[in-house]
Amino acid sequence: MSFNLINRVILVLLAMISTHQIFAIPPGIAKILSYPVPSIYKTSSFFELKVNGVEVPVIDYTDKYDYAQLSMSKGKAEFTLSVKNGDQVAAFNISPKKYSIAGVREGNKLKFTIHKDEYLIVKVNQLRELVIAADAEELNKPSPSGQGVFNVASGPYTVVDSHTELATEAIQKAIDDASAYKGGKGIVYVPAGVYPVRNLKLKSNMSLYLEGGAVLLFSGQEKDFKISARKASQNRNITWWIATDSGAHDIKVFGRGTLDGNGKYSTEKNNLGNHILAIMHTERFELDGPVIRDSGAWAIIPTRSKKLVFQNFKLFNRFDMGENDGIDVMESQNVLVKHAIGIALDDPFSTKTWTQNTDLCRNWPGKPMVQSGVVFKDCISWTYCYGYKIGQGVMQDQRNIVFKNCVVYDAAVGIGIHHKWGTASIKNVLFDGIDIERLSYQNDDHRTWAIFFMQNGDKKGSGPITDILVKNVLVRDAGKSPGKIKGVSAAIPVSNLRFKNISMPGIAGPASSLQQVKMTDTMYVNHIQIKK
Repeated sequence: MSFNLINRVILVLLAMISTHQIFAIPPGIAKILSYPVPSIYKTSSFFELKVNGVEVPVIDYTDKYDYAQLSMSKGKAEFTLSVKNGDQVAAFNISPKKYSIAGVREGNKLKFTIHKDEYLIVKVNQLRELVIAADAEELNKPSPSGQGVFNVASGPYTVVDSHTELATEAIQKAIDDASAYKGGKGIVYVPAGVYPVRNLKLKSNMSLYLEGGAVLLFSGQEKDFKISARKASQNRNITWWIATDSGAHDIKVFGRGTLDGNGKYSTEKNNLGNHILAIMHTERFELDGPVIRDSGAWAIIPTRSKKLVFQNFKLFNRFDMGENDGIDVMESQNVLVKHAIGIALDDPFSTKTWTQNTDLCRNWPGKPMVQSGVVFKDCISWTYCYGYKIGQGVMQDQRNIVFKNCVVYDAAVGIGIHHKWGTASIKNVLFDGIDIERLSYQNDDHRTWAIFFMQNGDKKGSGPITDILVKNVLVRDAGKSPGKIKGVSAAIPVSNLRFKNISMPGIAGPASSLQQVKMTDTMYVNHIQIKK
């Protein structure tokens, strides 16, 4: 073939590619983007995954679950999950069940299709679960360079992809520069790679972007961190690993990278816990997209802050260590938590309020605040404790709290209010559209779909729980113990609690009595209603 003919063939091929005549994605088929495996992680020994023919790495994690992460454009996505040891797929489950995703078994493969981005939990045979985080296509990804972009891998920062070389000073300098950028909100760009860091301080008018495959890794000994709190029940110091500056405003953390708290190592080797994200006395903060992994204490703590959004995040904690709550909203107002998956031994999604002299709170900036206007929407919870919860701390009033269209994959208690510490009130709470799939665990003496009770743990008398509406709940598993509705006295009852359209296992149609919803452990209650 002559040189000129080769050139003509190349030109024709390039023209065809530019007009999408070849290598184009067929109409209606989702474009799939996977991410590189960070050097500190291993791939799963159990699973391989392809989506529309694209290999998606499966990360080996705990003995309970592995996880895979991808992005997809609009359209059909065909998943092929393979069991690596070659065993036949004998049994499987795909959750959330409300999506009614049908699977097809083909030898050691399980195939299924989705038509939009979803977070899924797949169980095959008796293997550990596989969590699949299929996010929407990333349309807001910034350029890695340009005006207002502070790429930490470029000068003057020049961090390197290394699991041993600290990047704290360089990344903090990039944050400071982005905050001071005169052209508007600066963006700190963290490319794929592993970057060990110690305490970071997020400042006003800046964004932190974590590219898919990027990991900020909690690294060091206790002496290397600022001690922010003391957890008396664990005899352990706590650091706010990545925290906002007190009084800061207009901050965003986004992307498809990972904040790895390295909590198992830190707590066992150094007896040091960490809050991965501490949003302290801040206004207008947004978290959108990252994986939050392996916290050594409560992972995300929005505290005494206003106008916050947490969306599209994946909270992947462990089941072999306690006090590792997912997101605990505390003394904050106008907070939206939506389209998230939370996995932890302790409560993945909860609200709490305290006083300044509570052990964890003594260094909190600002003043104690009423908690109000908190919404959890389109979330998935897997835990040994409560799927969705208010409490245990109720030392400031909590009101106007909503849990809507959420799934409990597995828990000890599906939904609940546990007023244990403090004497403040809980008022105007809505649980709506909750799907409770399984209740396999036990927390204290509880293994039930719902609890609303006061415990008076500090012997100060507790406080009222009133005006609670629970509606449109599908209870696929009611657990083994009765539901609980208990006040502490005739003067402080649980009051104005209404149930509406509750579907219970084994009962045709909505339940019509407390006996049918199995809420039979009751004491000091007032105006409890149940309607179809």
